[in-house]
Amino acid sequence: MASITLRWRIHEGQIPLRRRHLNSLESLNLPAPLMGWIHERLEWATINMLNQDSEGVLVLNIDTETEVVASLEELRDPPTLTVSDLTLTDGLIAGVQLNGEPLQGVVWVEREGMLYASAPELITATATLARDLAQTLKLPVETQAQTLEQAQGSSLFFISDEFGFIPIQQANATPSNETPATAKLQECFAKLW
Repeated sequence: MASITLRWRIHEGQIPLRRRHLNSLESLNLPAPLMGWIHERLEWATINMLNQDSEGVLVLNIDTETEVVASLEELRDPPTLTVSDLTLTDGLIAGVQLNGEPLQGVVWVEREGMLYASAPELITATATLARDLAQTLKLPVETQAQTLEQAQGSSLFFISDEFGFIPIQQANATPSNETPATAKLQECFAKLW
């Protein structure tokens, strides 16, 4: 692992889910001196790059061999995603891409009263928040990659540290094919973004 890029949403000069973001860094299993450097750069960025009205994306570029660079980018418009934007690995939903660029985040499938995170594990702040919110809503959650066939006719959405909640449209489906539980998750994320 030579390079890692993290893209965290900034809203009203704050990093929503800051504590969760910091917890997610632990899962990277980086050496303690590098973790210290990341925390230092994050504090520096918070103090020197943000004011109470800041809106944007904090980008942390972590080169595990040399340095940590923090920058602030303008907000990108949330993408409109469809099933054709899904990326597959060995026939399983692995993520999404937009215009050939992979987006960081997790695809979720709500099917038959169960919420599936189509990922090997949940690490990011927004992924763990989605899991915890779903459990609060009494919706069982399983981390298990899904096939396109399993996702057919289900409620699909993408959760990202940069964009929050993004519905994934399916052909021949009602608008976003949304279930009450998915709508509640979207409502919760809208309060943070």
